[in-house]
Amino acid sequence: GGAHPRTRRHSAYSHFRLKICTMSAVMMNASKLVMPAKGVAQRNNRTAAAKAPAMPKVHAARSVLAGQRLSARQPLRMTGDRRPVSVKAAVVEGEGGLQKVVLKSNEDVAEIYTFGGVCTSWTKNGKDVLYVRPDAKFDKSKPISGGIPHCWPQFGPGDMQVHGFARNLQWELTIATLDECVMTLVPTEESLKMWPHQFKVTQTISLKGGNLVATMNVENTDDKEFSFTGSYHTYFAVHDIADVKVGGLEGTKCLDRLTEKTSDVTEEVTIGGPVDSVYSAVSTTPLTLEVGLGRTISIGYSGWPDAVVWSPWTDMESCYREFVCVENAACDSVTVPPGMTWSASMSLHVTDQFVDPQLEAYCDANPEAAECLVYED
Repeated sequence: GGAHPRTRRHSAYSHFRLKICTMSAVMMNASKLVMPAKGVAQRNNRTAAAKAPAMPKVHAARSVLAGQRLSARQPLRMTGDRRPVSVKAAVVEGEGGLQKVVLKSNEDVAEIYTFGGVCTSWTKNGKDVLYVRPDAKFDKSKPISGGIPHCWPQFGPGDMQVHGFARNLQWELTIATLDECVMTLVPTEESLKMWPHQFKVTQTISLKGGNLVATMNVENTDDKEFSFTGSYHTYFAVHDIADVKVGGLEGTKCLDRLTEKTSDVTEEVTIGGPVDSVYSAVSTTPLTLEVGLGRTISIGYSGWPDAVVWSPWTDMESCYREFVCVENAACDSVTVPPGMTWSASMSLHVTDQFVDPQLEAYCDANPEAAECLVYED
């Protein structure tokens, strides 16, 4: 502890390499079905009926596609000009029969549900960065509880349902490439009853340079201005809630929404009980989040002026130790004039330094043991 010149020995981290499999598309000519070469066909355990439309060629981890069937939907089309787009990502049937898009970049895999437009999983170095609660529903009866849901056009309680309607509606998948998907939300009869404005919201999830990037564009297609609040209500998986440290909020004002008290932030944020705090005018980017076992997540952002940290603590007894929400937010109203677009984004980067939990516990009890010390040069 303190200024001790010695540090813990960490085991070398082993990378997990997913086996990649190529799913060969069935090719049709004028009058007969042409099957792939025998060697490829033997590796492909999926079959296609002779009259079925040829599926797009996809590349995805076998572990991701195991037990799932590819969607047989018609080719996806762009909103507005209705031009067909090329689908290269794996579009599969997810939990509850919901449409799911699987993105891949090297060994990174992301899963996105078009219901709610929510990214529910991002596997990095063989371990999920995001968290989905065990009580999450995949039947459209409520928003999917976990991952990166959007709170829009309302953050928190207010005139409409808590956190708005965007996370509880079906989004249209307009682009799906191997490492990026774009989803679009436009007004529905249901949304207009709650919020009588014309809009087009575009959500882009991409895997770039080892990072996951989420971008939200809100276009005002109405003839009058409108205002909204919103956030990326991101659930992060943690080893234990006691390990959590959030850095980069020092120097901001904190509103504790449980006590309605404000304070100045002078150190890293830790979790020792229920937390629901808003941090205003956040300027440090990226924020840092330590989640235990040597994993640190950098949370870069643009366009979001505020941050929120939330832990339900024992209100969710079965899972509160397994996640924390660190949210990029706009807690005060954002006004968008007619014909204009507001944009905000979040970029997640992971640094892993593997820590053996048994060695860590041993060294906590035996700090002077030889295997717990590494001497500086």
